Amino acid sequence: MTRRLKQKKMISCPHMQRANGVDQFRLTAAVMVIAIHTFPFASFNGFLDQVITLSIFRVAVPFFFMVTGYYLIGPYAEKPSYPKSWKINRFLLSMLKLYLLICILYLPVSIYTGTVSFSMPLMELAKVIIFDGVLYHLWYFPAVILGVVICRFLLQKAPISLVLLGTSVLYLIGLGGDSYYYFIELFSGIKVIYQLFFQLFDYTRNGLFFSPLFLILGAKLYLKRGQQTKLLHAKMGFAFLGLALEGTLLHAYTMMRHDSLYFTLPFVSYYLFQFLLKWQPKYRFFKAKEYSLWLYILHPFSIMGVYFLAKLLPFLENSLLQFFLTVLFTLVLSVIPIEVLPRFKKKKRQKIRRAGKEIDLAALRGNYHSIKELLPEKTKLMAVVKADAYGHGAEACSRQLEREGVSFFAVAVLEEAIRLRKSGIQGEILILGYTSPEDSDQIAHYELIQSIFSREYAEALNRRKVRLRCHLKIDTGMHRLGFTPDVQEILPVYRMAYLDCEGIYSHLGSSDTLSAEGRGRTEQQITVFDELLGRLEEASINYGCTHLQSSYGVVNYPELSYDYARVGIFLYGVLSQPDKVLETKLRIRPVLSVKAVLVSQRTVQAGEYIGYGTANKTDRNRKIGTVAIGYADGIPRQLSNTGYSLRYKDFSLPQIGLICMDMLLVDLTDVPEITLGAEIEIMENCEDAAAKGATITNELLSRLGGRLENKTSC
Repeated sequence: MTRRLKQKKMISCPHMQRANGVDQFRLTAAVMVIAIHTFPFASFNGFLDQVITLSIFRVAVPFFFMVTGYYLIGPYAEKPSYPKSWKINRFLLSMLKLYLLICILYLPVSIYTGTVSFSMPLMELAKVIIFDGVLYHLWYFPAVILGVVICRFLLQKAPISLVLLGTSVLYLIGLGGDSYYYFIELFSGIKVIYQLFFQLFDYTRNGLFFSPLFLILGAKLYLKRGQQTKLLHAKMGFAFLGLALEGTLLHAYTMMRHDSLYFTLPFVSYYLFQFLLKWQPKYRFFKAKEYSLWLYILHPFSIMGVYFLAKLLPFLENSLLQFFLTVLFTLVLSVIPIEVLPRFKKKKRQKIRRAGKEIDLAALRGNYHSIKELLPEKTKLMAVVKADAYGHGAEACSRQLEREGVSFFAVAVLEEAIRLRKSGIQGEILILGYTSPEDSDQIAHYELIQSIFSREYAEALNRRKVRLRCHLKIDTGMHRLGFTPDVQEILPVYRMAYLDCEGIYSHLGSSDTLSAEGRGRTEQQITVFDELLGRLEEASINYGCTHLQSSYGVVNYPELSYDYARVGIFLYGVLSQPDKVLETKLRIRPVLSVKAVLVSQRTVQAGEYIGYGTANKTDRNRKIGTVAIGYADGIPRQLSNTGYSLRYKDFSLPQIGLICMDMLLVDLTDVPEITLGAEIEIMENCEDAAAKGATITNELLSRLGGRLENKTSC
């Protein structure tokens, strides 16, 4: 069978790749900040500090702002959707928590230096916390928080070009209160305005005048990603030269109020960041991102330590040596929060209190990469996480898969999609099932994609006059949901004003079987789907991305090459039903294990009935155990007396009697020693258990009860 369909334009959200050069430069920027606070050349040439430390090294903090602008504000500027806004909210919350922690950490120092005092007026304290920081280097944190809030607000009101203009004006105003304040003092009318500013804050290098411009410059570069800049190295070189010259002249011939803002600084930062986005360093510092943060946070402690050490050891009275010692000591201090403390946070494995599910995210990662290797080069994996990821925990599994690079998820109902969004999933989310037209505003608000499967349903959604993204579901022969594969039936949907048709798909009804009849049905469905796509192309319809295969379609029809393959059950390391041949072909392992506690054991005499009914009578004296899990937890009653067994260590524990709502019974006669509270493996082989219960693993797993405890491991 030949796939003659050309690849169409992808509409999905690509996985965001980090730039190695940017991450590695973080460390350099952090060291520059330390240099600014230690004046490394002061002992032998103060002029070098003016040119290098207080001029060129001023790119450090704008660089950090631009990183935030690129990765956080940029995606929001491109499309201010719910996921992007959620990401900003999470960033602001994390920064607020970090800033509060650091303020507490430095509170004794702040009191000692007089920056904060218990007798300080409330407005003065608010000024310090919101703008200046409780210690000289802590201004960065309120600045990035306030700057992000300002940028998001402006981007809601205007395009990024106008926001760039507005933040540039703010920067120029800040420039007057910083390195160019000498000239402001020449004009008394303007000076009065700045004096009013300084009633609210001590410096204009803050979140109002300084950070917004660099955040927006980072966002601008995000929107321009992939574009080439002519003569980048020359422009960057001239910009650095201009910054050095500007800083030198201002320091030499003016009285600067501060020296954080320069006219040439935005140009230097812009070209430098472009260079770093393309730079691929040969050597990489492991955890550069983490170490740069803690270098910035902790270096004042090292500065104080080196200062007092120099009082005791006079040979340390050398600024360059003190600088290097400060960097070294701060690196050592940074090991504590990065390497040492996380070890104490690692919790020991908690025992199951009654019954629970243990999710192995490492197995999920391995399964994803194994399945990905089976896909054609141009086909991406769409993770099916409906039914709480087949009972595995949709939020945790989706977050792990998104970290691995998955950018498209499929769920069954609106509520599942909203839960994913609220848990922070940024990728596309397709709702495979029905959503009431009355909930159209919810689909749009959470930036979801709705499946459209009939003209009547499309018209009902369109009448709501809410612009919706959608994929068209085609009935190619399964006869469950979907449009008839007739172009004339489908074309009106593409013309509906409020429906943006971004994709088209169908579902194979027999791809899990390779019988002649099953293959014949599947090949017919593929032909119908491809022919429809061909006719849509002839009608000049851009139908967007395509997807047809589910898990079994990937392995049984590997020659197919659509934009996506919807993979569900295989991600979780199990087959729908036992298949020895396929087990050897797929390199996957179970993600989930179900365990429950042994709560009772007793000896039952021969001839006694066990459990409900009279079908089970002991043929001899037996030791019977009660396990705290039942059909209300998702263990099917149909498994009763089918030869289904549980496992404890190396022992197989036959299930006996009828499975109860909250408990089941096992035969412990041949187990030499087992204690109450022991954890019992409930389904050692999911496929075997499903077969004994006359069902498939998909049903068995997705029906696992909500009262089971959830535990995840990485």
